[in-house]
Amino acid sequence: MADEKSPADEDVMKDSVDASEIQNEELDDDAIQDDEQKEIDTSDDSVDLDDGDSASLETQVEELKEALIRSQADLQNVRRRAERDVENAHKYAVEKFVKDLLAVLDSMDRALELTETTDGFDASMLEGTQMTHKLLLDTAAKHGVEPINPVGEVFDPQEHQAMSMVESADHEPNTVMAVMQKGYKLEGRVIRAAMVMVTKGTSN
Repeated sequence: MADEKSPADEDVMKDSVDASEIQNEELDDDAIQDDEQKEIDTSDDSVDLDDGDSASLETQVEELKEALIRSQADLQNVRRRAERDVENAHKYAVEKFVKDLLAVLDSMDRALELTETTDGFDASMLEGTQMTHKLLLDTAAKHGVEPINPVGEVFDPQEHQAMSMVESADHEPNTVMAVMQKGYKLEGRVIRAAMVMVTKGTSN
């Protein structure tokens, strides 16, 4: 004979089943929340990692840009120096020749000075010497050569070499009173300073 269950027993069993189902549902909800939290944490870690990688890449890009700018500047400086060296080589290629030519110009200067102090000097010879001297100076000038003859000018140590100093009441101190030997420039650069006599103040 099968056991007959009372309505009270059935209610107890039903309540137990319902409580078990509710507990299982709560456990499932907790598991779902845990999974969602793990996904959020993983997502946050991914975002942090992406931000770190992005910052690192930006830093590398900036460093590469700076290196490129420096390289371009160095290259430009090298190019400018090379152009300047080539320009100077063209300008001063004849410097050695000009220095050798100065002895000829000095000799002609002395010859012309001699004609001024010599009585009865042949006029035609003087004229020929003057013309030759002028032609030589004009030819040298075409190649950037210019004389330094600073009589009456203020003494300039960059272009003049003081050979002596004399007192003079007629000139301001530090004035070139006489030129013993002319100087010369090549393309604006002094290749020989002028030898000069410079005035100084009187002792009175």
